[in-house]
Amino acid sequence: MITYRQPIALDIPVLASYEKDIFPYSPWSTWQFKEEFAGIPTTRFMSVAESDNTIVGYCAVLLPAAGVPADVLTVAVLPNFRRRGIARELMRQMEQWAKERGASSMMLEVETFNEAAISLYQSLGYQQISVRANYYGAGQDAYVMSKEF
Repeated sequence: MITYRQPIALDIPVLASYEKDIFPYSPWSTWQFKEEFAGIPTTRFMSVAESDNTIVGYCAVLLPAAGVPADVLTVAVLPNFRRRGIARELMRQMEQWAKERGASSMMLEVETFNEAAISLYQSLGYQQISVRANYYGAGQDAYVMSKEF
């Protein structure tokens, strides 16, 4: 069974280690996770998904002020737990948090070759609005996608 909760500081080493495997081209460091944690709950929301007391997914979103777009900072699910609805639920939680705080929309970047993630975001109502060349490194472009609330 998958359960969801707010992360705690003790989760940071686990999350940082997952980053190296899931996002090897640009993983968040321990320091970056600490910075994101510092904004909870005022400008940031984070959630972790667990299975048998092991983190199997996580997300983070930033909303600096009401009336502006929220920015999805990360959505990650361990490979063995993909296609079980975890990312969809994490997105739902982030959208709910952002809406409750007055976000006008949500934006995110996704690798242009990540067909599974693009398909998920499209199914949730996100539309491609631009491309960011070399966003993830040389030759690794990102689609910018947005969903209006």
